Amino acid sequence: MQVISTAQHMPISRDERRRYERYAVRCECWIESDDKTVHGLAADLGLGGLFLRTAVPIEHGHRVDVVIAFGGGTQRLRGQGIVTRSVRAERGSRHGLGIELTEIYEGAEALARLAR
Repeated sequence: MQVISTAQHMPISRDERRRYERYAVRCECWIESDDKTVHGLAADLGLGGLFLRTAVPIEHGHRVDVVIAFGGGTQRLRGQGIVTRSVRAERGSRHGLGIELTEIYEGAEALARLAR
């Protein structure tokens, strides 16, 4: 199994805090921390991370295991990340989690194809 560390890639530009471009998606995502397992829909996805809408918040700074089903459910990404943004739900909306992918264990090639 090849492990890819996303921290080794392109530097952050002055104009944009993200290292990688994000793409609007609607794909299922499971996040597991020490004390919670969360399921939700990813709103955007890129080589460096994702933004997830969920009913259960996870606090900023938590390390999480990540599983994402994309490509119509035919592709899976498995890896680890860190919650870099935690947005509390407002009236009628769901909580939001910005997650930086720190390592990708499976599915990096499929994710790179999606990004092309």
